[in-house]
Amino acid sequence: MTADRRFWIVCALGGTLVLVGCLLPTIQIAQEAIIGAGDAQQGFDYERTFRFAGYRQPGALLFLVGGAALVLMSAGALLRGSHTVLILAAAGLSIAFVVEAVRISDELQWGDDAGLYACDVPLERCVPFIARATRDLQDEIRRKPEARRPGFELLAEDGYRARGKAGWSLILWSSVLLACVTAFRAFLLVLRPRWAAVALGVCVFLVLTFLFLRALSGLE
Repeated sequence: MTADRRFWIVCALGGTLVLVGCLLPTIQIAQEAIIGAGDAQQGFDYERTFRFAGYRQPGALLFLVGGAALVLMSAGALLRGSHTVLILAAAGLSIAFVVEAVRISDELQWGDDAGLYACDVPLERCVPFIARATRDLQDEIRRKPEARRPGFELLAEDGYRARGKAGWSLILWSSVLLACVTAFRAFLLVLRPRWAAVALGVCVFLVLTFLFLRALSGLE
């Protein structure tokens, strides 16, 4: 088996895993509500899990459509032969997966204790990816029987809690693997294997440094 065939088989498997992740429970969100105050206060917890498949948001569509496109590109390359354009397209798509995964990860805040992460700006500006799902859950809560009781209110209109589920983990790590494999193959178009590995290592180092500095700035 040639190196190109192995490369495209890995891409096909990676794209398939991304698609499977979109079909599995992907993100869990939560909301809280209260009635009353003090010792008489009653609390309510609500949770919902959604899948990227069927979630009307550009980030979710990127993984769903992109995963399918990667599988089709891989099938075409395996049947008709590999081309530079296909390799660059696979690398670009895989890098787009990682960029979007990092952006979505920034919105996932859960914590060990109860409570919501409150935004200082409207939810749609604070966490644009999960805002739609959170608003849908809030609308669903307002239709529940307890919402008609006097004094019922959501803990925070622009508050949220969210975390990744099994589908998200599959998407995230498949995207990272695909980005590494496709970037290395793209470097091989212009570099010897040793220098391609060095270039990939430098890119990984720069990305990790960027994420580390970003995490530090988020703690301030």
